[in-house]
Amino acid sequence: MPRVTLREVAERAGVQPALVNYYFGGKAGLLRAVVDEVASGVRARVRDAAAREGSAEDRLRALITAIVEALAADPYAPRLLVEQVLFAEDEIIDEFVNAFARANLAAVRSVLEAGRTTGTLRAVDPLFFMPSAVGATVFFFLAEPIVRRLFGVRQITPELADRFAQSTADLLLHGVATGSARR
Repeated sequence: MPRVTLREVAERAGVQPALVNYYFGGKAGLLRAVVDEVASGVRARVRDAAAREGSAEDRLRALITAIVEALAADPYAPRLLVEQVLFAEDEIIDEFVNAFARANLAAVRSVLEAGRTTGTLRAVDPLFFMPSAVGATVFFFLAEPIVRRLFGVRQITPELADRFAQSTADLLLHGVATGSARR
């Protein structure tokens, strides 16, 4: 993703740069708003997946699928989140953790706890499960140029993203399933 100036963003949006400055306080504020929008979409999908009816395994599969669908819906989202959150100032990272990561962690924790309670999932620390799930899902999209070449496709299609979601869910579920649930 090439670096873009605020002027270029304003021109593409058909507005004056002063208007972007007025509403967002500059490029940093605009980027923060975009990250908030992307992360809100992921958070909403994760929350809905965790709250749905069904077994803990079904809900965990839906949760992984929700993350992949959110990332697939916006091809720039994974890189934007990495660049604008992981490499940001501490204040921005703290805001992201408080606004989005904690909510997603709570949703994952509830699903894992439900599975542990029913005996279908092992006791797994959600603090370690969550980075594994996010890392597995985000990297697929960050590595998009490699993925396209490996799969021989021009772009990551919704069908390919769904196949990836199911494969990743299988891997993660087999990692947390108890012996009886693996059969």
